Amino acid sequence: MQIALKPAGGGGGAGAGPRLSPPPRPVPLAVRSDLIFGGALNQFGWIFFGFGMIFVWVFLPAAGLSSAFAFRGDMETAEGVVEESVRTNYSEGGSKHHHGTPVYATRYSFKAGGRARTGVSYATGRTLAKGAKVTIEFPKGDPSVSRIQGMRTSPFGPFAAIVVLFPLIGLGLALAGFRNGFRATLLLTWGREAEGTLVSREATNVRINKHPVYRLTFKFEGADKKTHTATAKTHRPEVLEDDARERLLYDPARPEDAVLFDALPGSPAIDPEGGLRCGSAAMSLMRLLLPGLSILGNGIAAVLVL
Repeated sequence: MQIALKPAGGGGGAGAGPRLSPPPRPVPLAVRSDLIFGGALNQFGWIFFGFGMIFVWVFLPAAGLSSAFAFRGDMETAEGVVEESVRTNYSEGGSKHHHGTPVYATRYSFKAGGRARTGVSYATGRTLAKGAKVTIEFPKGDPSVSRIQGMRTSPFGPFAAIVVLFPLIGLGLALAGFRNGFRATLLLTWGREAEGTLVSREATNVRINKHPVYRLTFKFEGADKKTHTATAKTHRPEVLEDDARERLLYDPARPEDAVLFDALPGSPAIDPEGGLRCGSAAMSLMRLLLPGLSILGNGIAAVLVL
């Protein structure tokens, strides 16, 4: 959607405030932290990763991935006897109005390789009577890994490994945010300053906190006297529509590589001498909360589980 250009002098433009000092510019640690960890993409990535890993630590150890490979070859069988069937804390197929079907663990004993052996098999919604005769199967020559035919060696099948998709998506978002933040840091350090004029605003299919994310395109004149464009995506388009011209930083060697200053995470400020400072020290610390909790929580979970 094309929009009318803002009239000159409608908001003072980027030139109304202090200008940045010439490159290379020092970028304070708090500003770097905001750029790398503070973007909406990054913060949502850490949320997906942190919550997704909760399900990974709960369900992945119960997925029996290693035994799935063990039972791919030739099998041997033996007669076994059920010792007991007990309900586990796991269930499958739960919903808001249904707690799901419980998973039962069945303990059994059998003889193989000239010695008595025991094992545990799992099934959803299925129990066996104590003393019942069952057929035990195990990889040829290795009765140390066994199961009751028709059951599995873990509370869940290998399909439970799908839970890793959620933290992987989150990690991908966080890494994309990290890449964008690192790119913005380089442009703040080495980029050339310019002023862009808004030429278009388009709604994307993405929403953040129920607000649509917009793609805003600006045109600016580079050092080569040619017109170039810079784009920014934000769910708060008003921050890029409050001035007739918006400050941006671009790479003179690659003018298409540019960032809009007012769209930077953390809203860095420019002091009277042209240096950079973070918008809010307290908010800078808050933006580290999600990454910090995710890393700390998963570190503790790894120690407990592994």
